[in-house]
Amino acid sequence: MKQVFFGVDLGTTNTKVLSVDSDGKFIAITKESTEWLVLPNGKIEANVDQIYKLLLDCINRLITLTKNEIGDFQVAGIGITGMAESGVILDQNRNLLTQPVAWFDSRGEKEMNDLGADFKNEYQTKTGLVFKPESSLSTLLAMKSDGFDFKQKDIVWLNLSEYVAFKFTGTLATEPSLASRTALFDQSTLKFWQRAKQILGVEESFIPEQRFAGQSWGNIVSNQLPAQLQNAVVTVGGHDHPVAAVGSGATGDDQVFNSAGTGDAIVRSVPGTLTDQQRAALTGLGVSAGRHTLQNATVLIGGSRGGLVLRRALDLMGARNGDALKAIDDAWDINHKFIDVIDMNQEKSVSNDIKIILTGDAGPNDLWAAALDYMASENKKMLDGIAEVVGKHKYALGSGGWLKLRSVREIKTKIMPNLEISNIDEPGAFGAAFMASWASQQTDGSIVEHISKRVKNLNSEYRI
Repeated sequence: MKQVFFGVDLGTTNTKVLSVDSDGKFIAITKESTEWLVLPNGKIEANVDQIYKLLLDCINRLITLTKNEIGDFQVAGIGITGMAESGVILDQNRNLLTQPVAWFDSRGEKEMNDLGADFKNEYQTKTGLVFKPESSLSTLLAMKSDGFDFKQKDIVWLNLSEYVAFKFTGTLATEPSLASRTALFDQSTLKFWQRAKQILGVEESFIPEQRFAGQSWGNIVSNQLPAQLQNAVVTVGGHDHPVAAVGSGATGDDQVFNSAGTGDAIVRSVPGTLTDQQRAALTGLGVSAGRHTLQNATVLIGGSRGGLVLRRALDLMGARNGDALKAIDDAWDINHKFIDVIDMNQEKSVSNDIKIILTGDAGPNDLWAAALDYMASENKKMLDGIAEVVGKHKYALGSGGWLKLRSVREIKTKIMPNLEISNIDEPGAFGAAFMASWASQQTDGSIVEHISKRVKNLNSEYRI
């Protein structure tokens, strides 16, 4: 019987599930839009039962597609990654008490600010997160303000990926790169941050035991899943950003992975654990510092809305795609000069609003050049700031839709010399599948060697 591995990516926009063979070669993929509920008060939540049903629908379709490609098979392992801050609370009988809140829902902002400057400083130093209402703690503080009783006995927090693993196996565990996004995790001790524990009034067991990506959560025991998945080994790959970096091939120390999508993310690996002073310096730059999905490493995550700026500029020019986009891309020159004709900025990092001031004789090529310069300057500012704290990176890998444009590739290469481009689409789902393969087999010396071998096969042979 042929062995297959599934990778799940519970994304903000889409839920994706793909299958690979024992060598990591792609077989098939399914995806569905992630459903968010916008409440009358503007808050944004999801129904976890609907998310789980959506995932099961994707898995069932993938079973059919995979069988059409390779015939009869058995899933030996399934890995799960996804957005990090959204999760649920279970009661002592492991029933749902809450629904997931979107990581981009800003509830809890007032409660966080009311805790004062000392709390803000300790928050950034200990959790490694930038002080803004995106963490799980922000949501939990809002829940406490609304009257949720955190003193209930044996309640537990699970990120969405961890909840799916629980539904599959019955195992309660947290993966450190996901725990790092909750603001409940002390990066200096790698345990529950005691300040957060005291403020919420929860028990130590609110965060379950830690398991690492590539470790087994157990075998599937759910009868809701098809026969091909029964007894498959389950692992949680972790936070989607570092899992995507790994799935693209950025598996070493001191590497930068640039995910050039709407959010222009910089993901930097650093060996070991940082000091409080380093975390304070990095969060001051707008860069988070938490556990990598790979053991014994730290991941730094920062970025801008650079891709959003590019998209808005193209929309203004009516050049979002087709021949108009090709003409703008072809006309751009890295030595393009313009003086005081365009001012482009974002007043708030969490806003989708962009201010563009056109003066003089600014034309389409000027606007595109300004958008590219804005994106590149934001990248450079972040990379230079990171280098001052932890040293320069040794290797840079880029992935994402914007890198299909020559102009974007060239200007990014100017600030990241020797930038290599990964052509792997859906690297998060691939990374999760490769981790599942490792969890099931563990035959290649190390998880990094195991994944690197499979990424090489993808980069040389396959594009979705």
